Amino acid sequence: MLQTAQASINYATVFVYHRFGDQRYPTTSVSLKDFRKELKYLKEKGYKVIKLSTLYRIISSGEKIPPKTVVITIDDGYRTTYRAFKILKEFNFPFTVFLYMEAVGRYPDFLTIEQIREMEKSGLAEFENHLYSHPSLAKLRAKLTKEEYLKVLRREAELSEKRFKKIFGRKPEFLAFPYGEYDKISVKFFKERGYKLLLTQDRGSYDGKRVLVPRFAVVGSQSGFKRFVRELRIEPLPVKEHRPEIGLTCENPVEVAFRLKDPQNYKNCWIYLSKKGWVKGVSEGEWVRSPRKLWAERLRSRAGIRCTDRETGRKAEFFFLFIEGNLKGAKAPEVVKRGFHQ
Repeated sequence: MLQTAQASINYATVFVYHRFGDQRYPTTSVSLKDFRKELKYLKEKGYKVIKLSTLYRIISSGEKIPPKTVVITIDDGYRTTYRAFKILKEFNFPFTVFLYMEAVGRYPDFLTIEQIREMEKSGLAEFENHLYSHPSLAKLRAKLTKEEYLKVLRREAELSEKRFKKIFGRKPEFLAFPYGEYDKISVKFFKERGYKLLLTQDRGSYDGKRVLVPRFAVVGSQSGFKRFVRELRIEPLPVKEHRPEIGLTCENPVEVAFRLKDPQNYKNCWIYLSKKGWVKGVSEGEWVRSPRKLWAERLRSRAGIRCTDRETGRKAEFFFLFIEGNLKGAKAPEVVKRGFHQ
């Protein structure tokens, strides 16, 4: 049990923000008051806030992630990121920004190149790739053939990397998927292109053992100081495999199931599916399953599991995304009819 208890503290909590103090877009913004309060809490409680590149160096060297590690990420590069920078600078907290490469330095609502240079010069900010046109990979995967889809991925990679290199003089190392959407094909494609970590918007803490990095979103209804503090205490749940798999599936309704590592260390497991909420999981050996098959109602569906760590008493979670090509009452794309699950 000592090993389990030790593992439960060696993880990073990665947060993702989008807009700051922008009342025009309440669903993707966090108030500046809450943001400052969150940073103050991290400072006062002794959390170690590091850049994503620092986290990667730790895990790639084989070291354990230090307790109370936090990574702050910001997606898109909206102009209000500059407001966040000023507050982060007060606390001397580093952070990582994933840039919508077509928009930054060009569109009015996004960071200017001058602002990016100032942030970079501070030594606190690092910048990485969020693709060129901010595409919905879930929609593209559902309607395109594999060959067409790969062509779009290549175009997005080439255009974004070309502009990124023009601005920063280097190739990006990390990628955050737009809208947090991914599948087997895109994960394989960007890994082979040399990206070291691929960031999602799946809930959960990061144990350093996968290329896919989950993040807690701090936006709209998912923001708020109390929620932020609760999420700092959520442990990663070690999952060996799950059903359905990530990617495009023709199955609907779906059985949501998770095969746990060391299931004896966890109790009171609940299963989640987008639009369905939580149902009590049924345990069968290493597996925890939904008590019945569940209808997926969204093209972009997230499934998850939450259990209680018997030793620490804390919640542990694991989430993933799948693309449902056979929505109830809708005609499935032909690629789904062939049973592909990629």
